[in-house]
This record gives sequence, structure tokens and C-alpha cells, in this order.
Amino acid sequence: MFAVIYQGYVKAGKESVYQKTWNTVARYFVEKRGAIGSCLHRTPDGMWVAYSRWPDKKTRDASWPGNDDPSEELPDEIRKAILIIKDCLDEERKMPDICMEVVDDLLLKNR
Repeated sequence: MFAVIYQGYVKAGKESVYQKTWNTVARYFVEKRGAIGSCLHRTPDGMWVAYSRWPDKKTRDASWPGNDDPSEELPDEIRKAILIIKDCLDEERKMPDICMEVVDDLLLKNR
């Protein structure tokens, strides 16, 4: 299992647009690119944290085709949605993405 964590602060007044657009992008990667799932959180201080889960790093890396960001190989609707998400984020408070390999997962063990 492989997880990618995205975190950042959303500009004031852009929260609902961010959430709706995140949902569009997350569903695409689950339905079309092999993601196992994705989850979106908001902290009390206004930071938004999203993570996506993948069967492995290879699948995740293959899901982001090409070198452009967003890739020209993604459907136009998803490319536009990714740009909308980026526009919603407060660049002055940006944090790096965190990539992690799952070593132990009680959520999966309880199934």
C-alpha cells in the first residue's frame, strides 16, 4: 500500500469550490487510475489535508502520466479541476506533499 498526503490552506471563500473539485479529481483517480480511495480533512486552524491510497507506488506514479502538471494526457475536465484546486490554495502558506509507504494498517486488518 502507498499513500500520498496533500496539505495546504484554502483561500477564504474558496472552501466549497475546493471540496467539490477535490471530489471530482479523487473520484476520477479511483474510478480510472487505480487509486484505492481518497479522504479529505480540515483541521480546526483551517488547514486542509487530503490523502490518496494506492495499491503500490508504481500504480500511483503511473497514474500521473507525462511530465507536465497537470499532465496533458489527463482528460481536459480533470486537468481543469486540478488547476482550480491549485487556484484555491493559499500559495503563501503552501506545504510540501508527503508520500509514504504503509507499513502497518489496522483499517485493512479489520476487514
